[in-house]
Amino acid sequence: MKKLIWLTLLGLLLTGTLCSQELKISGEMWNRWTIVNGKVPADSSNAILKNYFSLERGYFGLEPKFSETVKGRFTVDIFSSDDNKNGAGLKLKYAYLDFSNLIPIPDLTTTVGLQKVYFGSIYDWTYDLIGKAPADEYSITNSSDYGITFNGYFPEGWGEYAVGIYNGEGYKNYGANLKDNIEPAFVGNLRITPVSGIMVGGSIMINSNERKKLLTDNTINPKFNQQLLLDGLGSITYGPINLCLEYISKKVMHADEFSNKDYTANCLSVIPTIKLQKLIGYDLDLIGRYDRWDETDNPSNQNLLNAITAGLNYKFMHNESANPAMQFQLNYTYKSYDEEESSASYANKLKDSSTLLLQLKWRFNNTITL
Repeated sequence: MKKLIWLTLLGLLLTGTLCSQELKISGEMWNRWTIVNGKVPADSSNAILKNYFSLERGYFGLEPKFSETVKGRFTVDIFSSDDNKNGAGLKLKYAYLDFSNLIPIPDLTTTVGLQKVYFGSIYDWTYDLIGKAPADEYSITNSSDYGITFNGYFPEGWGEYAVGIYNGEGYKNYGANLKDNIEPAFVGNLRITPVSGIMVGGSIMINSNERKKLLTDNTINPKFNQQLLLDGLGSITYGPINLCLEYISKKVMHADEFSNKDYTANCLSVIPTIKLQKLIGYDLDLIGRYDRWDETDNPSNQNLLNAITAGLNYKFMHNESANPAMQFQLNYTYKSYDEEESSASYANKLKDSSTLLLQLKWRFNNTITL
């Protein structure tokens, strides 16, 4: 049965690509070594908790161009996993079509399908640091989701915008896995570039979790909640130095009929970057990151996290377009929880940790004219 599914999928892909003008084939592999040091719960001693090699991401993508105004993207992620006996997992990442002339507005694209979520920095996160974007790292929203968006650019390089409607629960959930959520998520995103080197922007997402009334007896669902997500983003670039700041607020509201406490969580992320290529001749970046994730208002998981990361990003091979084809990344992250502001499960630094990540990332792509 599995073979039949794979053959059917391959046939559909080939049928689609044969109708296109050109086809871009791409891949991106993240080979990673992870070492995590932390506290042993039994006696609070320090020990190496994890030490392993893995393929954290194995993206394979097809991007057919059907016409000058219609193109598609299909990407799967193959990765190391112990969830099954084969030691690997497979999931869809992107599957969408771009229509650039569906609405007669200059530089406006209508995107339909499994696509990026236009919220904060998550949709154009470059992974110069190995870690995820703040909204993804702290499970505020997902990096991709099923939906429809209208995204475009302002004239003369003044910025960009996007509005969209999504399922609201990410690319891993669909159909019955949507927890009976019948209310889609609404997203708005705006970025302005007033002068070269300066960008300011903001995003809003209105979302919910599960349906308000149960289908079984039409009573109020105790798990139902609504969420208001806000993001403020700023970036300053001067010569080889870039400073990016992001602030995210997550407000969770429960039904009035229940005693579940509404709460607000927030995140502050500061990322400085120094590009050394013009100074030393090698495409080398020094990157830092400070995150303050404050969930002290959440009664089910009260915690205040401070995370500091230092990173090195060396792009030692480039393709014909001068884009990185191979790069080596080294990250060290120290996470500490404020014991006075966190629940008892975080006492005695039991959940504090230090993580060393070494990653070899390599990419390939080729465009075939059909």
